[in-house]
Amino acid sequence: MKQAGIQFKNEAQKYTLIGVLFGFLFPITATAIRLNETNLPFTLGSILALHSSDSLLWIIDSAPLFLGLAASLAGKRQDGLKSLNQQLMQREDDLKKERASLEDHVEERTLQLSKKTEQLRSASFIARQTAEIQDLGSILNLVVKLITDQFGFYHTGIFLINESGNEAVLQAASSEGGKQMVEKGHSLIVGTQGIVGFVAAQKKSRIALDVGADAVFFNNPYLPMTRSEVAIPLLIRNKVLGVLDIQSDKPQAFTPEDIDVLETLADQVAIAIENARLLDESQAALMQLEALTALRTREAWEQKLQEKGHAYTYTPLGLRAEKSLPNDAKGVVVPIQLRGQKIGSISIERKGNESWSKLDEELIAEVATQVGLAVDNIRLLEEATQRARQEQTVGELASRFSQALDVDSLLQTAARELGQLPDVSEVSVFINQPENEQLQPSRLERRTG
Repeated sequence: MKQAGIQFKNEAQKYTLIGVLFGFLFPITATAIRLNETNLPFTLGSILALHSSDSLLWIIDSAPLFLGLAASLAGKRQDGLKSLNQQLMQREDDLKKERASLEDHVEERTLQLSKKTEQLRSASFIARQTAEIQDLGSILNLVVKLITDQFGFYHTGIFLINESGNEAVLQAASSEGGKQMVEKGHSLIVGTQGIVGFVAAQKKSRIALDVGADAVFFNNPYLPMTRSEVAIPLLIRNKVLGVLDIQSDKPQAFTPEDIDVLETLADQVAIAIENARLLDESQAALMQLEALTALRTREAWEQKLQEKGHAYTYTPLGLRAEKSLPNDAKGVVVPIQLRGQKIGSISIERKGNESWSKLDEELIAEVATQVGLAVDNIRLLEEATQRARQEQTVGELASRFSQALDVDSLLQTAARELGQLPDVSEVSVFINQPENEQLQPSRLERRTG
């Protein structure tokens, strides 16, 4: 601080000087008045003589001292107020800076939250879309397309682990280069090739923020614009189904927040893949079961029809049995089908050769279906009854066998009981000696007529 060419360190010095200077006005004025009252000349000698004889002037001469002290106190107070004001201004500036920094942080955080919300919304949309599809190939193609469209990445690909578990095979891709790789059957060895191979082996995500500096990066001529890459495992119960591979043409394009969202999406994709596989396996098992059931049904009915055919004709004269359906049957002929196998047919004729409506034909077809189910139930019931009789017979034979006291009586009982079965003309029961012995086997035969 400068005042009239004088530099002051603080307000106290300035106020002290002003107080002292102002204080000198009192003794000078008092001295001048006294000299005028005593008619003394205005000289140094007169001033000294006047001050030595007048004690009041001594008191007035102390005015500069007291005014300087008072002014010094006022200056110190002013310095304190000034310092306080500077502190307040500094604090205000700090608050402004802190507020600006906080606003910037809030704005940045809001943008991050908005981005993450949008990513989660996109992930949810992709999960809903894939949940409505049951075909595995359609799911994979839709996922890579939606991820690229929703997140704006350069390339998205899905690798699936082969049955042997040693290779990750590219099954779907969104970029043109990736589609060419799919057509060529591109695959990576698990654990040794590229980020995808590393992730498939380690079961954890891997990010390459700068592919040129990442030692694990596998240079791919089909994707020359790749600058950063992330690979996320598709896990189900700690089993790796495949790897979700996403690449960007910008360096450091992936943040930890992006990885969180993409891992959540990868879990949903893994569930969709597993569900599609389970559905394929269940459909294949169902088809095999249906084919086996149809085969057994055909074999059972072929044997049934070889034993005895059944045919009946209703006329105005009554019901009569037939050996088979006439070849010259007129009217509507509807096959009786059971599980895809034809086991018979129904022929209906109308008086006057009137035409049949579509509704009539549908009714007859439904009746034929019910007839097929009913006769098959009867066949199953007959087979169950026959098995029950066989089991009962075996149980009775076992009970009689247990009453035999020696081998001969047991063999005789077996021959006798078996000979009483229906359609049995002769029964032989014998026991051979061990092959390494040259003895003739003892043999018991029981013949019944």
